[in-house]
Amino acid sequence: MNTAEFLTISASIVPDREALVCNSTRLTYLQVQERVNRLVNALTDLGVEHGQKVAIMALNSHRYVETYYACAKLGAAFVPLNYRAKREELIYMVNNCEASIFFVEDHYLELIASIRQELRGIRHFICYDARPQGMQNYEDIIARYEPEEVPVEVDDSDPTVLMYTSGTTALPKGVVLTYLSLSIYVTNTVEPANPETHDVMMLSVPVYHVAGVTAIMSSIWGGRTLVILPQFEPLAWLETIQRERVTHTFVVPTMLRRVMEEPDFAKYDLSSLKLLAYGAAPMPYEVIRKAVGVFKCGLMNAYGQTESTSTITYLGPEDHVIEGTEEEKQRKLERLKSVGRPMEDVDIAIMDPQGNILPFGREGEIVAKGARLMTGYWKRDEETANTLVDGWLHTGDIGWMDEDGYLFITGRTKDLIIRGGENISPGEIEAVLQQHPKVEDAAVIGVPDEEWGEEVKAVVQLKPGETATAWEIIQYTKSCLASFKAPKYVTFVDELPRNYLGKVLKTDLRKLYGASTPQAHG
Repeated sequence: MNTAEFLTISASIVPDREALVCNSTRLTYLQVQERVNRLVNALTDLGVEHGQKVAIMALNSHRYVETYYACAKLGAAFVPLNYRAKREELIYMVNNCEASIFFVEDHYLELIASIRQELRGIRHFICYDARPQGMQNYEDIIARYEPEEVPVEVDDSDPTVLMYTSGTTALPKGVVLTYLSLSIYVTNTVEPANPETHDVMMLSVPVYHVAGVTAIMSSIWGGRTLVILPQFEPLAWLETIQRERVTHTFVVPTMLRRVMEEPDFAKYDLSSLKLLAYGAAPMPYEVIRKAVGVFKCGLMNAYGQTESTSTITYLGPEDHVIEGTEEEKQRKLERLKSVGRPMEDVDIAIMDPQGNILPFGREGEIVAKGARLMTGYWKRDEETANTLVDGWLHTGDIGWMDEDGYLFITGRTKDLIIRGGENISPGEIEAVLQQHPKVEDAAVIGVPDEEWGEEVKAVVQLKPGETATAWEIIQYTKSCLASFKAPKYVTFVDELPRNYLGKVLKTDLRKLYGASTPQAHG
């Protein structure tokens, strides 16, 4: 199924319903369909054909969404670029994907001008919201064309999105997602458009993240109104939910924390919310405990990767309702630390390094199998072969499953600490440290040691106004875990380095604090 049909179908079922709302712009499904068709004809005239790549560097907007559907109709691959990427990474991504058209927002005109000569295959630059010299303007070009349908045949196996994952130790990898993989995900998780029901979804994560792309597709397929935040900001998030009566949205853990810490949080009416999904990075236990008490809507933890076309396991709203006997409450509180159970269209297993499936309770690498996995990394055959093995996607995450199928993540394979032959998962230690009453957050890394090969080092961010000693942190860990897992070294910092999703940058931590040193203060 061509994902462009999501728009065509919804435009025929709910043509006059608002499809996209962004700042002062409000467009119905019929208007979006017409604007997309105009853009399709404009791109056709610019020589865009089936199989070509179209790069975009912009904040979230209605034009960004329209660009995806125009690409899908043409059979061209949509390449949303991370505007936080380094200069060298941007040059690499654009040249690696062999993009021929580049859409850009005025925020990034200076940056693009500085690298333009190094972008090899770009034939045309189109600016969304300005008219700089040497570029065409988005609104000008679509105004010149009629909204006529352009029939283009696509195959389910054709790429529709080429999404680059952030590079931590190397250049970003382009994940190839097909029409089939995205169609399966969207149609299995959202009901199609219905004139009798009307939900409002808010997009507050970047389109260059898989959660952003799937939110766009899910909203359009479901006949929902998609309210677009150009960038996340806590007050704007709260104001938009109240003003637009938002029913569904997705956040990453740092966003959820910042929203709840907003001083005026309680003043906003969030009663329209039906489902608040969260994911994309580990959720600190205390944050989700607080959210369970604060939000009156359903909460859902979604775990997945770009390589798996978004969510593969979820902890549903019923798992966030802490009710029942004391034993049942305790079980549910423990399961708040999990990422839930597998979705119906995906098989999840825990695997050892030899490729053997491990039983419940045993820790190993999390692997997934299903029809909507990526087809591979663009032009990275060796890494594709290492990641997709015998139909299993090797996620690189370490975890275990309980007897009821709940998945618990304890770390990353590349982050494993091997101390005297013992494998130690940093995530297990981090979870303990984060429950210390004085600790705001913590990350654990391995550092070189002559006797043991590696030792455990904790990088700790204390709560405002708190003080603690390394000995205090070490003894607390020993009271909860085997002594060999306790950190030998503790460094206190003002803040942990994170990416835009809130994930701690372990590579940066190793560079900054990777020496075998005693306690230090940041």
